[in-house]
Amino acid sequence: MSVKYDVTTEGVLSATPQPGNEVLQYQTPWLAELFHSFPHINLSFKLTNSTFDPENESYLQTLGFLAALPISFLVLVLMLFSCYCCVRCCRQDKTKKRKKITCLTWTIVIFLLITGGIIGMGLFGNEDVDKGIVQFTTAANSLDGTISGARNEINSAEDNVNNTINNGVNGLLNLASSPLLNETARAKLKQWTQDIVISGQKVLSSIANIKDDVHETELGDVISKVKAYEYYRWLATLVFLCWELLICLLLLIGAFKKYKAILLMCTGLFVFNIILSLITAGAYLGVSVGLSDFCVDPDTYVNKVVRSETKVGLGFVQYCMNCSDKEENPFDQYLLAAQSSVTDANRTLTKIVEMASLFVGESVLQQAVKPVRDDLGKTVINIQELYADVNCAGIHNDYVNALLGVCDRGITGLAFLLMSSLVSATFLGLLIIFNSVAWRHMGKRKEYASIDEDDPFFPRNPETAPPASSYYSMRPPAREAFRGSPPPAYDYYPQYSRQTTEVGETVETVVPEPSAPDSVSDPTSGPTDV
Repeated sequence: MSVKYDVTTEGVLSATPQPGNEVLQYQTPWLAELFHSFPHINLSFKLTNSTFDPENESYLQTLGFLAALPISFLVLVLMLFSCYCCVRCCRQDKTKKRKKITCLTWTIVIFLLITGGIIGMGLFGNEDVDKGIVQFTTAANSLDGTISGARNEINSAEDNVNNTINNGVNGLLNLASSPLLNETARAKLKQWTQDIVISGQKVLSSIANIKDDVHETELGDVISKVKAYEYYRWLATLVFLCWELLICLLLLIGAFKKYKAILLMCTGLFVFNIILSLITAGAYLGVSVGLSDFCVDPDTYVNKVVRSETKVGLGFVQYCMNCSDKEENPFDQYLLAAQSSVTDANRTLTKIVEMASLFVGESVLQQAVKPVRDDLGKTVINIQELYADVNCAGIHNDYVNALLGVCDRGITGLAFLLMSSLVSATFLGLLIIFNSVAWRHMGKRKEYASIDEDDPFFPRNPETAPPASSYYSMRPPAREAFRGSPPPAYDYYPQYSRQTTEVGETVETVVPEPSAPDSVSDPTSGPTDV
């Protein structure tokens, strides 16, 4: 619930509650509790305090130890892969018969699809982390705007009061020196004018106590650095995950087409991706645990930073963090004092108007009083806005939104990235094993031999082949080919015929040699025209 400050006719501020802008309450997300419960072991293998303290060397060692766990697993995986590759290289198949790998191919395809889904989960986590950081920077910008607004209102109030003291009071003194006033009226006007100066000095003194706390608070540099780091982190993670998806797509093509070269290339790239995935998993684990330690008890660390880096009082910081009805704004005493001084100045100015109106004309009176009345009215508005700026509702809500952006969406996205890195590295390792089994059953792709399409003995498609006579017409006639040369010699093999006589005896007779034909075709020249 917000608070509205109304200005009365005498310049007094009255606070009235307004509906809307409910005060948010921060609760530690369950993921932050889970990561915070991880054992905090330093490099000496001793349990340490889990309170977030990045300046403590022992605490930083615990985060480094947790980040080194996936990297240690990486070393183990590389050793196992080395042993596996040695066994596969030294092993010789007893048979050269190729086996069908249809089942293995589909296994690779299924694992590739699962790996793609896991990488997609990493893309979702990357976007979730980015949205959490955007929520954090938006809330921080709003908080910085509130502080800047309070700073501007303080400067404006000081300018208005100084203008009243240095310039507006001169008109009142000139009015008091008018010969139309008697001595009594002149003395009272001078005294009241001096009271207005004293009230203005009290306003400046009250505002100065608030100014010391507000002027030293700057969040612009921190916000700019966070935005720059987050942009490069988001871009690098997006490029790496898209690169993994591209390699999975390449392996999918190689598995279907049975390209041995693609399987070998993807296997080498998978080893590189496993190394990067486990290194990033270590970074995500360390950051998740450290951020969760902060989110479990953020107030303690924020109070420590505010005390060391700024001049803001811890009472005001505690008031903004809790923002309960039991908490009192430590600036209330200064704002009430400034409010009271402005109210006294307005009342005193009203007395001057009432007294001087008996002796001088309205135009002369307004010329002397109006500048002072305007400056006091502006000062009242500045105090009203300053009340709203230092009220706990707006600052507390910005603080809670910033925490939810980092501790809720941010840690959730980091958890997705961590799971994606670990599980994808595991599946990529399994795919390396499947690839090594698959490529051993893939032979070299057959190359096409060069042929002579004019060869009449080359088998052709009956639907597209030319008629047989065209092949025969391509050869010269046998008679013309051997004109002027003797016919080729034939080897004669005698043939016998068996006949049975009437007596029952079997008689063998030699069949006479056949006469040579008029024309003989070359047996190697192919068929001739008929």
